[in-house]
Amino acid sequence: MSTSLSPLLAPMLSSAKMRAVCDDATFLQNMLDFEAALARAEAATGVIPPAAGSIIASACRAESFDIAMLSNAATRSGNLAIPLVKALTANVARVDADAARYVHWGTTSQDVIDTATMLMLRSGIDALLADLSRAIGGFAKLARQHRTTAFVARTWLQHALPMPFGLKLAEYAAALARSRTR
Repeated sequence: MSTSLSPLLAPMLSSAKMRAVCDDATFLQNMLDFEAALARAEAATGVIPPAAGSIIASACRAESFDIAMLSNAATRSGNLAIPLVKALTANVARVDADAARYVHWGTTSQDVIDTATMLMLRSGIDALLADLSRAIGGFAKLARQHRTTAFVARTWLQHALPMPFGLKLAEYAAALARSRTR
């Protein structure tokens, strides 16, 4: 799995699940999932031949594409969808030249990119909620363990009256729970 974050720092900045959501291969697969769903829907409604829909959908596997080549081509075309559609069309043409005519039929590059981004964000919300739940659970557990542990409170960076460390941890858990709800 590749990540745009430093492999050295990424584990400190995000969870493995979130890194997987934001992975280049995952984003590419989200774009291909759009193309496959489009082809299946168009085939089901008679917009394109049924055989073309299934051939296109079966070619939509991220592992069949060279991410570095697509990335380099995107710098020339201005977006990732253009080289992806060209590569997908070429892959489909190797199986069925007629079906290749229907790749990306009636849609725009922006549709592909926006939908792939929304798929990533939807998965990101799921990963974020799981991470928040894990953090809330961890703070709650520590709060129970430290309900009687004295802790120097602070106000305006000055020492204040001692308070239970568990209370501080419970406040963190509560703040995260409110954020999760929102």
